[in-house]
Amino acid sequence: MTENRWIIVYGKYEGLEKKALNLLNASIFDLYKTPISCFSADEVEEYLLKECNTILVGTAENNKIIDRIIKSSELDVPKRAQGYSASVKTSVWNKDKDMMVVCGYDDAGVLYGCVDIINKYFGSIIYNPSDPKTYLFTSHKAFFTNPFTVRCPEWKQVSSPSVETRGVWTWGHVIYDYKAFFENMVLLKLNEIVIWNDYAPINANDIVDYAHSLGIKVIWGFAWGWDTNCNVSMGMDDDSVKKLSNDILAKYEKEYARIKGDGIYFQSATELDTEYINGKLIAETVVELVNITSDKILGKYPDLSIQFGLHANSVKNRLDYIKKVDPRIKIVWENCGPAFPFADHSGRNITIKPEDFNNTFEFTEKISQLRSVDDSFGLVLKEMTFLDWSQFEHIEKNFILGEKTERFMQDRLKEKRKIWRFSQVNWIENLKYMQKTIKRVVELRKENNVQAVIEDGLFEKEISLPAALYAETLWDCEKDSEETLKTVCQFPCVKFANI
Repeated sequence: MTENRWIIVYGKYEGLEKKALNLLNASIFDLYKTPISCFSADEVEEYLLKECNTILVGTAENNKIIDRIIKSSELDVPKRAQGYSASVKTSVWNKDKDMMVVCGYDDAGVLYGCVDIINKYFGSIIYNPSDPKTYLFTSHKAFFTNPFTVRCPEWKQVSSPSVETRGVWTWGHVIYDYKAFFENMVLLKLNEIVIWNDYAPINANDIVDYAHSLGIKVIWGFAWGWDTNCNVSMGMDDDSVKKLSNDILAKYEKEYARIKGDGIYFQSATELDTEYINGKLIAETVVELVNITSDKILGKYPDLSIQFGLHANSVKNRLDYIKKVDPRIKIVWENCGPAFPFADHSGRNITIKPEDFNNTFEFTEKISQLRSVDDSFGLVLKEMTFLDWSQFEHIEKNFILGEKTERFMQDRLKEKRKIWRFSQVNWIENLKYMQKTIKRVVELRKENNVQAVIEDGLFEKEISLPAALYAETLWDCEKDSEETLKTVCQFPCVKFANI
C-alpha cells in the first residue's frame, strides 16, 4: 500500500452528490496526481480507514461513517437547507493520518461543501504549513510540493446561505454554451437562472434537465406587454388590458406550459422614467394587468411559480398600488436606485455618491417590507455585463439555445474582457455597498431571491471576479467585504479580465 494513500468514502453516487464527488475527485487529482480509490460507506473495510488518509462525503443519513463521527462529537452538524459542515483534521482512526469530511444538511449541502473545499481549501489554505519543517515559505517550496504528500493544515467550516435563491438573469440568445454556463454557476453555489426569450428555445427540455442535474432551477422569462420600446405604444385602456391578458395566457399555453421549467418570469410596463402612459397611471394599470392575468394562469395552473420583474423607475412613488399585487406573485425589483449595485455602469469606472447610496438603501428597505415578511421577495443587481443594444435584433421564431462554437466564444471573450476590466474595479471598490444592502434585506425578511444580470459576458468561458464576489456575498453576507474579496481572489476558478 502507498505510504500516503488517500481514499474517498461516499454516501451515494447519484444526483447532486454524484456531481459533488466528481468535482472533488477531479480537483484532488490535480494536486495528488494519482487516481483515488472510492468506496461507498456501506462497503469500505475498517482497516482502510485506519491505514489511509480518508475523505468522507455525504450526509449523516446516507454515510454511516459520517454519522458515527457526528455521534462521537468529532464533527459539527449542519442545521439549515443547502448548508454543510466541513473539516480537515487528524484522522480519528490514526493520529499519523489526515481526514477530510464534507457533511451536507441535504444533497445540495454536500455539493456546496465540496465546492467550498475546492475553492477555499484547495485554493489557498492547503498551502499553509501545518508543520513549519515541511514547508518553507521563504523559498516558496509550498507551491511546488504536492500538498497531499505531507500533512494537511487543519480547517473547519460550518456554513449555509444567507440568501436562499441566488441567481443569474440573462437573455437566452447570449448563452453560448448552456452546459458550461451552468457548470460555472455550480462553482459559485448559484442555484437559479432566469432566461429571457422572445420565443421558447426548441431545446428547452434539454436545458432544464441539465440544470436540474446541477441543482439549478430554470425560470423562463417573456414579456407581458413589455418590449424594447418600453410600452410607449401599448394600450392602457380596459379593453386593451383584457386583450393583452388573454394573449399572455395564450402564449404561455402555446410555448411554456408544454415544456419543462420551474416557473415563469415576466416584465411589464414599468421601465419608464414617467408615472403615466397616455394619461393612465402605470402603477395602477400594471397591477390590474398582473392580477387579472395571474388569476387566469393560476386558475388553470395553480402550482406555477410566477415572478414579476418590476422596474422601480415608474412606480417608486406609488408603492400603495404595488402593494396590491396578488400575494401569490413574487416581485423581483430592478432599478432600485442610481447607486451600486442596482445601476448599470459597466464599461466605465464610477464613484458612488454617499447620498445616492443612502437613498437607494432606504428605498430597498422600504420595498423589502412592502408586503408580508413571509412573501417571497427578489432583487436584481447589475454592474456587470449587458447586451450591446446597438446590435440587438429580436429573434423571429424558436431557436436553439446555447450551442455555439468554441472559436466564436473565444473571439467574443476577447471583446468582453474589456468590459470586465472596468467592472472588476467597480466591484473591488464598491463591494461594501452590496454587502450592506444584502445584509439588511436578510435581517428584514425570511425568504429572499437575488439575481444578477450577467448577459453576453462569456460567463461560460470564464468566471469573472465580479460574478464570484456577487455570489460569495449572497452566500455569506455577514462576512466583511474586504474578507470576501481576499477569499474570492484566491478561488482557482476565478479569472481576472486583464490577465
